[in-house]
Amino acid sequence: MNGPDTGTAVPPVWDRVREYGLAAVLVLIGAPLAAQGLSWLLFAGHGWVLNLAAAVLASALAVAVVVHRGGDLPVRWAAAGLVAAAAALLWGAIGVADHGLAQTVTGLRLILMPIAFAVIAASLGGPAIERLLTVAAWVMTANAVAAVAEKLIGPDTLVHWGFTADHNVRYIDGVFRVPGLTQVNAELGLLAGAFALGYAVCWLSPSTRPRRGVWHIAAVAAVVCLGLSTSRSGALLVVGGLTGAVVLPRTRSRRRRIVAIVLAALLAVGLAGAFVLLGAGGSASLFQRFAVWRDLLAGVSVLGDGIGGAGGATYSRVAASPPRFVDNYFLDVGLQFGPVVMVLLVVATVATVVACVRASRRRRDLVLPIGLVCGLACASLTLDTWEFGATMLTLILFGYHGLRSAP
Repeated sequence: MNGPDTGTAVPPVWDRVREYGLAAVLVLIGAPLAAQGLSWLLFAGHGWVLNLAAAVLASALAVAVVVHRGGDLPVRWAAAGLVAAAAALLWGAIGVADHGLAQTVTGLRLILMPIAFAVIAASLGGPAIERLLTVAAWVMTANAVAAVAEKLIGPDTLVHWGFTADHNVRYIDGVFRVPGLTQVNAELGLLAGAFALGYAVCWLSPSTRPRRGVWHIAAVAAVVCLGLSTSRSGALLVVGGLTGAVVLPRTRSRRRRIVAIVLAALLAVGLAGAFVLLGAGGSASLFQRFAVWRDLLAGVSVLGDGIGGAGGATYSRVAASPPRFVDNYFLDVGLQFGPVVMVLLVVATVATVVACVRASRRRRDLVLPIGLVCGLACASLTLDTWEFGATMLTLILFGYHGLRSAP
């Protein structure tokens, strides 16, 4: 891959194509309601066309990166790719047999998109990653403006204007939860949590501290969106990630860890208090999740139901099976691939955090990835986080920002 851009030389055309292409994807998936307005002009209101365009663009860029630089990859990565391809064929065949080709392809797209984002971002230098995070900051700010406007306008007027009841406009525990420029409040809350977490953890290392004004504005916007969306999963993403980032790395003294734990506890209490003030302190939706998980676990087969058998694919317009409410990505994986794979995913997540923690004494740039992985793991307990493209892309960009900014 090309080395990090020093900021003095003009990057090659191919570098610009990757950067601008990923920026376009970020706007399309980070502000889908705004993109849907464009779809009314270009595609007679079929917003899924732009979503599909974002997926195709990201996939094409990722494939081009692999083809262009694949020869430089270690043999172990090639072996891992072959194993992943074999697994996709096996569980893809199970999915096709269970719920058809279209739903299986949709499920495969949801699984592969974050991987495509990571591949593209890995090929970019530090300045390009910072510019993409600036795009993410503008997207976050635009979402906050829309969220405040929606709260002031009210749900009834929004439905009259064309918002979809029980989708864009949702009441949970009796509280109106705004979507901003995303499709649903959960999407807005997770996106806000991802940006707020990345921004906050950036302050823990001198090399990653935010220096662009729009990042500071977007951080405030993220807090606004998190509050108005009342997303408990987004709050869990922030609290879990910050706790992991300040407590786990070995670069910090015991006294600082104790202070960090206290601050994280105060942050959790503060978020809980803010939700109560907003009228979103109820736990009915959380207990509904527990009941659903128990019922779903009782019927899990050894190999699962195949790719697309749970989560977002069952809610797509091409779904052939009934919607399957999960809201736990580890369980989502278990339903699609079986309980053994679910356990392996949990073990791999823990092993990744442990390995990063052990290496953090000599590599301070790992503080940001540790926080992001911890936050993602915590939020995955209450939502299918991997399937929220804008959230995953934001976390990936912050992760590479930490690695690229290391001295």
